[in-house]
Amino acid sequence: MSKSNRSGKAKCLTKSQLELLLANLPQKYNLLATTMYFLAGRVGETTSIRVRNINIKDKLVMLEKSSTKCKESRQIPIPSKLMSDLKRWIDDNNLEEDDYIFFSSSRNLLYGKGKKKLTNQSVDEVFRKIFDWVGIIGASSHSFRRSRLTHLMEKNFNMKQIMDISGHKNLLSLQQYLDSDKALTHKKYRLLIEEEFSYA
Repeated sequence: MSKSNRSGKAKCLTKSQLELLLANLPQKYNLLATTMYFLAGRVGETTSIRVRNINIKDKLVMLEKSSTKCKESRQIPIPSKLMSDLKRWIDDNNLEEDDYIFFSSSRNLLYGKGKKKLTNQSVDEVFRKIFDWVGIIGASSHSFRRSRLTHLMEKNFNMKQIMDISGHKNLLSLQQYLDSDKALTHKKYRLLIEEEFSYA
């Protein structure tokens, strides 16, 4: 299980918490966490990405339908720097078209580099240890997806736009992912009502 706070939801990370985490991760898991965040991807979706799913020219990543919960493929833009980092990782590890980008470093000689993907369990274990190490309570590997979707809401993306990124098929499922800062909500609402109902 990767969802870990008292309500069954993974903690939503602030930008500073995300930066703290990334600064303490080894290269492969730093790249994995960054990719999960910008794709708003689930663990299994992201670890299933193969070299062939990377569109370097258009800076897009394809999540194949075989790996998504809704069984539909989706393409998601990623930042130029992340694409450069992925390309460097692919080149440095001599990965081929059908190889997994986030591969398991198996000692089994039957599996060469890129032939076997990281398991959900191994990813969860690594992130739980690092979250504990840096003192972020209630977070898990699912926090990257939940945080990205919440941050999009905070940047005024509408629900339909967020669903296009997340792959959710109904609004209720998406709303369960989103976190809200009540103090921030009250501040924004205060600015609105003072503007709308002013005696000046």
